[in-house]
Amino acid sequence: MVDAPPPIHLHFRDTAPPPRNSPPSQSPTPVSHPRMASEDLTNMRSVPIWRARDTPIRSMYRLYEAMAAGEYYAIGPEVEYFWYQRSWILSRLPDPRDYDPVRYAILASIAEELAKAFNWQLSLGMRRDKRKHIYRKTLEDVLPPYTPETAPSWTKHVPPIDLELIADLPDALDSSGRLVLEAGGKSPAFAERNIVTDSGHFYTV
Repeated sequence: MVDAPPPIHLHFRDTAPPPRNSPPSQSPTPVSHPRMASEDLTNMRSVPIWRARDTPIRSMYRLYEAMAAGEYYAIGPEVEYFWYQRSWILSRLPDPRDYDPVRYAILASIAEELAKAFNWQLSLGMRRDKRKHIYRKTLEDVLPPYTPETAPSWTKHVPPIDLELIADLPDALDSSGRLVLEAGGKSPAFAERNIVTDSGHFYTV
């Protein structure tokens, strides 16, 4: 078994995206704030006013924070929470226009992985409205077709991480100079942007 790398020190701002008028960044900067503990997030999700004020962008940043901190156990609950927010249309997820190029690349890959994970759930008969889950009596029963989820269009324009920007993070790079969030990871959506990680945590039922 390959040991997991230490947490990657990338900049983030709690669970809120950075302001769009922030100055451009040429390199990732150190973590400045600890992320909210998973047990605290679980409690907050049960508060109606917190859920009412929450946004899909904030949820996506929480997924980013969990990955950057190496807390992959927090991804499944967050993905499930996003899934059941029926008003959060993934294809309409606004472009965060994050000024940190490394973080922006990770966010784009997260959005694309969410689309794949959601389609996997739909293929199993799950629906974003819990009342409309489709259950098969036997494995031979054919599930009805579904409208697939798609990633927001802005992800197509987010480039891979420039390896020169992360060259000063030797403990977090593989032999090709790519950013390693999870050793041995093989997620294509992340690999396209020079990020090594697995994505099994996104697939939850």
